[in-house]
Amino acid sequence: MSYAEAKQIALLRLELRTCWEKQDYAGAGVALARLSQVAGNDNELSAEVRRWAFKLQVA
Repeated sequence: MSYAEAKQIALLRLELRTCWEKQDYAGAGVALARLSQVAGNDNELSAEVRRWAFKLQVA
């Protein structure tokens, strides 16, 4: 993983946390979709996407 990819993932995580705190579920959905695209075949990131998706559905 390149530095640029790692930075993009970190920014998406930050955006997800911010949206969660502000209860902006539409914005979180957009960030989650982008994280899902970045995750690709990475099992760990795919699992994180699933956890966020579950968390957003429960809210």
